[in-house]
Amino acid sequence: MRFSLVLLLAPAAMALLTEPAEHPQFGVLKERGCDYNGCKCDTSRPRKPQGQFCGGCKWSDGAYVITKKRVISHVYECNKDGGCCDYGYAKDCDGDKPGGRCG
Repeated sequence: MRFSLVLLLAPAAMALLTEPAEHPQFGVLKERGCDYNGCKCDTSRPRKPQGQFCGGCKWSDGAYVITKKRVISHVYECNKDGGCCDYGYAKDCDGDKPGGRCG
């Protein structure tokens, strides 16, 4: 009985997994690769940056979180060891005040 229920629900589950996600602020989210282009994240702080950051994100003292190969309008993924990759342009990072992606 359980096995047949799984078989019946599998096509619906696959359709959900293959459709692009709709985000209320960013619109349709599409999977894209992260370019390991030599960017670096600041590791000199007690709180190491880990997560996604716009290129314009700064610490409270005004220093940038992304310290090397920074483009203000791009979004970056930082790991706790300072590793970094660049997802490229992000609409919410474009402008003087980056969106909600500051960690």
